[in-house]
Amino acid sequence: MTDNLYAPPQADMSKTPVAAGSDDSFYVVSQRKFTLMFILTFTLYLYYWFYKNWANYKKQCQLQNAADSDIWPVPRAIFAIFFIHSLFRNVDQHAEAKQRPLGWNVGAHATWLVVMLVITNLANGVITTIFGQVLGSLVTIGLLAGICYSLRSAQAYINKSCGDPEGARNNRLTTANYVWMAAGIILWLLIIFSAASTGVSA
Repeated sequence: MTDNLYAPPQADMSKTPVAAGSDDSFYVVSQRKFTLMFILTFTLYLYYWFYKNWANYKKQCQLQNAADSDIWPVPRAIFAIFFIHSLFRNVDQHAEAKQRPLGWNVGAHATWLVVMLVITNLANGVITTIFGQVLGSLVTIGLLAGICYSLRSAQAYINKSCGDPEGARNNRLTTANYVWMAAGIILWLLIIFSAASTGVSA
């Protein structure tokens, strides 16, 4: 605050800027923050990400009295693979309605993401059996890297559809983010230690 009573008011530059004309119909977050949270929370951030996208979408539908105003975001986050195509289509349709065309091959993107998620979640034990503990873990990590890249790309489209391509409004890491990342790092270390111990024993 200035001592000059006649000075014009100044903007508070400590707050994160929000892109002009942007909206929160879906979950906007910078790709940098998304990548850090996905990796360092041991991928648990994925469930929160899906939940926030569906929660924001539901809120928007309620404001517009649209058909999907009664959806349940929590089940759609838990059983995300069954709703990925629907989510991506909704994002693309929102972008078209806002005259922010994405040029996004929604069907192919969603399908490849579902395939990678299914293989990672359901075939993890099979992968370990075929390749061994250490190599199997590396294959799984490779699949997780593919999932992260796919979702990071999807996040870029979501940001564009909401009029905030850089995700500037949600770029900073919060205290809660650091807590979850610390817990995730511990889990990663336990997995790495377990895989290394098994490899040495073999």
